[in-house]
Amino acid sequence: MTRSETTPERAARDIQTLIGNKGLKAGDPLPAQRSLAATLGVSRTSLREALATLETLGIVHVQAGKGVYIADRLTHTPLGQDRNRQAAQVYQFRLAIEPYVAGLAAHMRTRDHLSALQDSIDHMRTALEADDLIAAASADTDFHEILLDASGNPMFADAMHPAAQTIHENQMLPFANATAISAPLSEHELVLRHVSNRNPSGARDAMHLHVLSAATRAKITFLRP
Repeated sequence: MTRSETTPERAARDIQTLIGNKGLKAGDPLPAQRSLAATLGVSRTSLREALATLETLGIVHVQAGKGVYIADRLTHTPLGQDRNRQAAQVYQFRLAIEPYVAGLAAHMRTRDHLSALQDSIDHMRTALEADDLIAAASADTDFHEILLDASGNPMFADAMHPAAQTIHENQMLPFANATAISAPLSEHELVLRHVSNRNPSGARDAMHLHVLSAATRAKITFLRP
């Protein structure tokens, strides 16, 4: 019920480790991309995707024609106008589906689902304590994937999985807000509490609030009917 790590995600995790090991600070440059790709043993394409992930998380800033620099996580804004527009559309899509899924999960969940949901929360907490935003974002995605399975209706997963990578990137965005980095933990815990108590309306409302709050942390606004 959890997603496998892709090569670009592994590369992003390795770069994150490199930044920590070298003690790099905001404004410091990363090695040239050709050298970095060789060091990590990945293709330039995978490296570019990894850097895009790290930029989404507010960890690095890619300056075209100049290089890649460590971002200031308190001030860096990772999205341009086009990506802001896409992120707003993804939040609209998620808001239309995920609260209903959470409500169904409160009806249909099994003990295994509850255990897996708690594990994802524990993994996110451990990752945040280690300042591992790649792992934290992965645990966030796992939580939502488990709820899809717990809903008992595979059509929801069928609707969302073609956009799974885009949705995963969307779920990364709030982690770039360093001032509210642990907020997803408490929001996931509230959803799980209602799912565990078989409270569909509570689970639905908690997920509705979670998606809206995530958009606010990511500084994304979108039209709501």
